[in-house]
Amino acid sequence: MTLTRIIGDIHGKWYDYQTITQPIEHQSIQVGDFGIGFNGDYWEDRVNDFHESGQHKFIRGNHDKPSTCKAAMTGCIADGTVEGDVMYLGGAWSIDWQWRTDGQDWWRDEELSYRELDDMISVYEAAKPRTMITHDCPTLAAYRMFVKDGNSIGGKTLHLSRTGEALQAMFEIHQPEQWFFGHWHHTRKMTIDGTVFQCLGELDYVDVEL
Repeated sequence: MTLTRIIGDIHGKWYDYQTITQPIEHQSIQVGDFGIGFNGDYWEDRVNDFHESGQHKFIRGNHDKPSTCKAAMTGCIADGTVEGDVMYLGGAWSIDWQWRTDGQDWWRDEELSYRELDDMISVYEAAKPRTMITHDCPTLAAYRMFVKDGNSIGGKTLHLSRTGEALQAMFEIHQPEQWFFGHWHHTRKMTIDGTVFQCLGELDYVDVEL
């Protein structure tokens, strides 16, 4: 097993991210909304230089430009990657998408397509990972951890997304031991059907054995 620091959304707060990662000798995984696509090529080059060693990596969130993450970011873990008993999946739905500008601070492919998500479900079913690291979480976890008590942007209204529903389908197939995610901006931990779900708020982190 490897000691890993799981880090919540950073939303482009580069110096805070460095403060969290530079003191540690072990690896880190940041769970999306890194800020790719918001800060320009020079900033992204600096991020690539920092990630070049492979010690620190991230998955993409809904506030990360998908094409840049896939084509140009050294530290970005591709959606559906399985390493040992850990699976990674990025992307999510932006509840405020209609107030954002397409191609500038919102991207139409922020979520995988239905076909791509079906493929991810097949990968998950075959791998049956011990640990999931995702940007969003299954619909049931979102409801119990945030929506039920009004601790979400949408209050107590449950907004279904194809990403959340695909993650829910995965969870119904197989319940991993632990599931780490961000996106919901609250640090919270809850056990559901034997799986320990842990959401990490902005710049929060936890050290775990993977």
